[in-house]
Amino acid sequence: MYHEIQKTDFLPLLSELLRFSDSVLDVGSGLGVLLEYYESRLIVALDIHRPYLEHRVYRAPHVIPLNADAKILDQLFLPNSFSAVTMIDSLEHFTKEDGTSILQQAEKIAKNRIIIFTPRGFFPQEGVDHYNLQGEVYQNHYSGWEAEELESIGYQVIILKGFHNQKNPSFEESYGTEHEPVDALLAWKILDE
Repeated sequence: MYHEIQKTDFLPLLSELLRFSDSVLDVGSGLGVLLEYYESRLIVALDIHRPYLEHRVYRAPHVIPLNADAKILDQLFLPNSFSAVTMIDSLEHFTKEDGTSILQQAEKIAKNRIIIFTPRGFFPQEGVDHYNLQGEVYQNHYSGWEAEELESIGYQVIILKGFHNQKNPSFEESYGTEHEPVDALLAWKILDE
Protein backbone atom coordinates (compact mmCIF):
# COMPACT_ATOMS: atom_id res chain seq x y z
CA MET A 1 0.00 0.00 0.00
CA TYR A 2 1.42 3.35 -0.97
CA HIS A 3 1.99 6.25 1.41
CA GLU A 4 1.18 9.90 0.75
CA ILE A 5 3.38 12.66 2.14
CA GLN A 6 3.55 16.43 1.82
CA LYS A 7 7.15 16.99 0.81
CA THR A 8 8.74 19.24 -1.77
CA ASP A 9 12.23 17.77 -1.50
CA PHE A 10 12.61 14.12 -2.41
CA LEU A 11 16.44 14.15 -2.28
CA PRO A 12 16.67 12.91 1.33
CA LEU A 13 14.38 10.00 0.43
CA LEU A 14 16.40 9.24 -2.71
CA SER A 15 19.68 9.42 -0.78
CA GLU A 16 18.34 6.98 1.79
CA LEU A 17 17.29 4.54 -0.93
CA LEU A 18 20.76 4.75 -2.50
CA ARG A 19 22.68 4.65 0.78
CA PHE A 20 24.36 1.27 0.28
CA SER A 21 24.64 1.34 -3.51
CA ASP A 22 28.28 1.26 -4.56
CA SER A 23 27.41 1.50 -8.27
CA VAL A 24 24.48 3.15 -10.02
CA LEU A 25 23.19 3.27 -13.57
CA ASP A 26 21.21 6.50 -13.96
CA VAL A 27 18.89 6.10 -16.95
CA GLY A 28 17.93 9.36 -18.66
CA SER A 29 20.55 11.28 -16.76
CA GLY A 30 20.18 14.53 -18.72
CA LEU A 31 22.55 17.16 -17.36
CA GLY A 32 23.19 15.02 -14.28
CA VAL A 33 22.12 17.71 -11.81
CA LEU A 34 21.29 15.16 -9.10
CA LEU A 35 24.35 12.96 -9.45
CA GLU A 36 26.36 14.85 -6.85
CA TYR A 37 23.86 13.52 -4.27
CA TYR A 38 24.56 9.89 -5.21
CA GLU A 39 27.09 8.57 -2.71
CA SER A 40 28.30 5.78 -4.99
CA ARG A 41 31.81 4.85 -6.05
CA LEU A 42 30.72 4.45 -9.68
CA ILE A 43 27.90 6.14 -11.59
CA VAL A 44 27.10 5.58 -15.25
CA ALA A 45 25.05 8.50 -16.55
CA LEU A 46 23.13 7.20 -19.56
CA ASP A 47 21.30 9.53 -21.94
CA ILE A 48 20.24 9.30 -25.58
CA HIS A 49 20.87 13.02 -26.25
CA ARG A 50 24.63 13.59 -26.40
CA PRO A 51 24.51 17.38 -25.80
CA TYR A 52 23.04 16.77 -22.33
CA LEU A 53 26.03 14.64 -21.42
CA GLU A 54 28.47 17.10 -22.99
CA HIS A 55 26.99 19.92 -20.90
CA ARG A 56 26.53 17.98 -17.67
CA VAL A 57 26.86 20.01 -14.52
CA TYR A 58 28.45 17.32 -12.34
CA ARG A 59 31.75 16.10 -13.77
CA ALA A 60 33.30 14.06 -10.98
CA PRO A 61 35.72 11.37 -12.21
CA HIS A 62 33.58 8.53 -10.86
CA VAL A 63 30.71 9.55 -13.19
CA ILE A 64 30.97 7.97 -16.62
CA PRO A 65 28.74 9.48 -19.32
CA LEU A 66 27.26 7.02 -21.81
CA ASN A 67 25.41 8.19 -24.91
CA ALA A 68 22.96 5.37 -25.67
CA ASP A 69 19.30 4.46 -25.96
CA ALA A 70 17.79 3.08 -22.74
CA LYS A 71 15.60 0.74 -24.78
CA ILE A 72 18.64 -1.53 -25.29
CA LEU A 73 19.93 -1.72 -21.71
CA ASP A 74 20.17 -5.50 -21.87
CA GLN A 75 22.50 -5.19 -24.88
CA LEU A 76 24.72 -2.67 -23.10
CA PHE A 77 25.11 -4.30 -19.69
CA LEU A 78 25.43 -7.78 -18.27
CA PRO A 79 23.11 -9.04 -15.53
CA ASN A 80 23.87 -7.70 -12.03
CA SER A 81 26.17 -4.96 -13.36
CA PHE A 82 25.05 -2.26 -10.89
CA SER A 83 23.88 -2.13 -7.29
CA ALA A 84 21.02 0.13 -8.36
CA VAL A 85 19.33 1.51 -11.46
CA THR A 86 17.65 4.90 -11.17
CA MET A 87 15.15 6.55 -13.48
CA ILE A 88 14.64 10.05 -12.13
CA ASP A 89 12.21 12.05 -14.26
CA SER A 90 12.77 9.76 -17.22
CA LEU A 91 10.17 6.96 -17.23
CA GLU A 92 7.46 9.33 -18.50
CA HIS A 93 9.57 10.03 -21.61
CA PHE A 94 8.87 6.51 -22.91
CA THR A 95 5.69 4.89 -24.13
CA LYS A 96 4.08 2.56 -21.62
CA GLU A 97 5.30 -0.44 -23.62
CA ASP A 98 8.89 0.82 -23.83
CA GLY A 99 8.89 1.93 -20.19
CA THR A 100 7.69 -1.49 -19.06
CA SER A 101 10.40 -3.15 -21.15
CA ILE A 102 13.09 -0.86 -19.70
CA LEU A 103 11.94 -1.68 -16.16
CA GLN A 104 12.14 -5.40 -16.95
CA GLN A 105 15.65 -4.96 -18.37
CA ALA A 106 16.66 -2.92 -15.30
CA GLU A 107 15.60 -5.80 -13.05
CA LYS A 108 18.26 -7.96 -14.71
CA ILE A 109 20.97 -5.29 -14.61
CA ALA A 110 20.45 -4.17 -11.00
CA LYS A 111 21.66 -6.36 -8.14
CA ASN A 112 19.74 -4.67 -5.33
CA ARG A 113 17.13 -2.14 -6.40
CA ILE A 114 15.48 0.02 -9.01
CA ILE A 115 14.36 3.55 -8.09
CA ILE A 116 11.87 5.62 -10.09
CA PHE A 117 10.75 9.22 -9.72
CA THR A 118 7.96 10.30 -12.09
CA PRO A 119 4.83 12.45 -12.17
CA ARG A 120 1.65 10.75 -10.98
CA GLY A 121 -0.55 10.21 -14.01
CA PHE A 122 0.02 11.78 -17.39
CA PHE A 123 1.80 15.14 -17.26
CA PRO A 124 1.52 16.65 -20.76
CA GLN A 125 4.82 17.99 -22.04
CA GLU A 126 5.72 18.51 -25.68
CA GLY A 127 8.09 20.56 -27.80
CA VAL A 128 10.15 22.10 -25.03
CA ASP A 129 13.77 21.79 -23.93
CA HIS A 130 14.43 24.10 -21.00
CA TYR A 131 18.14 23.38 -21.36
CA ASN A 132 18.14 24.89 -24.89
CA LEU A 133 20.14 21.95 -26.25
CA GLN A 134 17.76 20.87 -29.06
CA GLY A 135 16.47 17.89 -27.11
CA GLU A 136 12.78 18.70 -27.49
CA VAL A 137 11.89 15.29 -28.93
CA TYR A 138 13.50 13.60 -25.91
CA GLN A 139 11.69 15.86 -23.43
CA ASN A 140 8.21 14.91 -24.67
CA HIS A 141 6.10 12.84 -22.29
CA TYR A 142 4.56 9.68 -23.71
CA SER A 143 3.20 7.90 -20.63
CA GLY A 144 1.75 8.46 -17.21
CA TRP A 145 2.15 6.11 -14.26
CA GLU A 146 -0.01 5.48 -11.22
CA ALA A 147 0.95 4.18 -7.79
CA GLU A 148 -1.32 1.16 -8.11
CA GLU A 149 0.23 -0.06 -11.35
CA LEU A 150 3.76 0.24 -9.98
CA GLU A 151 2.69 -1.61 -6.85
CA SER A 152 1.19 -4.36 -9.01
CA ILE A 153 4.65 -5.07 -10.47
CA GLY A 154 6.39 -5.16 -7.09
CA TYR A 155 7.30 -1.55 -6.33
CA GLN A 156 6.90 0.24 -3.03
CA VAL A 157 5.53 3.74 -3.61
CA ILE A 158 5.44 7.10 -1.86
CA ILE A 159 3.21 9.79 -3.33
CA LEU A 160 4.62 13.28 -2.93
CA LYS A 161 1.44 15.37 -2.81
CA GLY A 162 1.47 18.51 -4.96
CA PHE A 163 5.14 18.14 -5.89
CA HIS A 164 4.75 19.61 -9.40
CA ASN A 165 3.44 23.16 -9.32
CA GLN A 166 3.82 26.65 -10.82
CA LYS A 167 7.48 26.80 -9.74
CA ASN A 168 8.18 24.29 -12.53
CA PRO A 169 8.22 25.99 -15.98
CA SER A 170 6.98 22.80 -17.65
CA PHE A 171 4.05 22.65 -15.25
CA GLU A 172 2.98 26.20 -16.03
CA GLU A 173 3.32 25.65 -19.79
CA SER A 174 1.27 22.45 -19.60
CA TYR A 175 -1.39 23.41 -17.07
CA GLY A 176 -1.38 27.21 -16.78
CA THR A 177 -1.11 29.34 -13.67
CA GLU A 178 -4.39 28.37 -12.00
CA HIS A 179 -4.14 24.56 -12.07
CA GLU A 180 -3.91 22.50 -8.89
CA PRO A 181 -0.46 21.01 -8.21
CA VAL A 182 0.22 17.50 -9.53
CA ASP A 183 1.59 14.68 -7.39
CA ALA A 184 4.83 12.82 -8.01
CA LEU A 185 5.69 9.18 -7.37
CA LEU A 186 8.85 7.88 -5.75
CA ALA A 187 8.91 4.12 -6.27
CA TRP A 188 11.49 1.43 -5.63
CA LYS A 189 11.77 -2.27 -6.09
CA ILE A 190 14.11 -4.28 -3.89
CA LEU A 191 15.58 -7.23 -5.76
CA ASP A 192 17.81 -8.91 -3.18
CA GLU A 193 15.26 -9.83 -0.51
